[in-house]
Amino acid sequence: MNRTGALWQDERHAFKPRSVPALACLLGLLTAMGRGLAMVAMIVAAPGHSISEAPKPIHIILDTDIGTDIDDAFALALVLDSPELDLLGVTTVSGDTEARAALAAKMLREGGRGNIPVYAGVPGKPLPCGQCRWAEGFHSPQLHNRGAVEFLDASFNRRPGEITLVTIGPLTNVRALLKKDPSVAKKIQRIVMMGGSIRRGYRPGSGAELEYNIARDASAAQAVFSSGIPIVMAPLDVTAMLQLDRPARERIFSRADSPSRALGALYALWGQETPTLFDPMAVSLLIEPGLCETERLHIEVDSRGMTLALPGQSANATVALRTGPKRFFDFYLGRLAPER
Repeated sequence: MNRTGALWQDERHAFKPRSVPALACLLGLLTAMGRGLAMVAMIVAAPGHSISEAPKPIHIILDTDIGTDIDDAFALALVLDSPELDLLGVTTVSGDTEARAALAAKMLREGGRGNIPVYAGVPGKPLPCGQCRWAEGFHSPQLHNRGAVEFLDASFNRRPGEITLVTIGPLTNVRALLKKDPSVAKKIQRIVMMGGSIRRGYRPGSGAELEYNIARDASAAQAVFSSGIPIVMAPLDVTAMLQLDRPARERIFSRADSPSRALGALYALWGQETPTLFDPMAVSLLIEPGLCETERLHIEVDSRGMTLALPGQSANATVALRTGPKRFFDFYLGRLAPER
């Protein structure tokens, strides 16, 4: 019915202001609401400010020697439980890289990310890979038995300056990439690595010492640190104390999901008791850089693989030097096994 005639007259007469103060209060409220809406509109319209704008994902490629020590598997699990990270691919390095690639590909499938490509990298001298038995006979269209260096080169050239390379193994693949295409150094956004030792070693109270990832291929590390690529470094100084104790392990393994079962199976094949989560710290720094105190240093690698901080020279790396293990584990367990 149209709002005419008696009905409209009744409604009009029904809406009579009871007092002038009440009307003034109502008008004041409407004015305040209008100003508030105008302020919201200004914020939304301002450059770089949007109520609905989501943080941009961090595009990464993970280069790993998964299968020997267990910490690589825990690092990959963290990647899969971190929505901030856009994992574009995985490359494997050191020893039997094909077996390592199969392991990474199977773990991706268990984590619901079987669409991510995995490429075997430069093979090396045979190394123990007890965890690789878990993936024997595994096949996937995304599993490639070679081509890591070509994949890296194509990825960085396709998206120059957009992709972070996360290295949690020896730097052999990166050196091969730089040899194949020297210009790619300017197209890698940064390298975030687990590697090196600046002021402490593997044991509490020890001084700097050879760290496995760097010393395994010292000449590759020399090439990377002299390449001009921005580097973020998580050395033994902030990783060697990160022991995953029994309560934390049980908290992770008790989850009834496929990734946790995969970690449990790999842990059993690893055959030791208490893992040290060296590699997950490098991944954590992508998401929560405040977990560590850092310094800008000039790092050179000697022929043995020692990472030397040289004073008085221009910095070529951001180096994490101090951390609190409790802060790290609060973050890590909050991702893999959040308390309900």
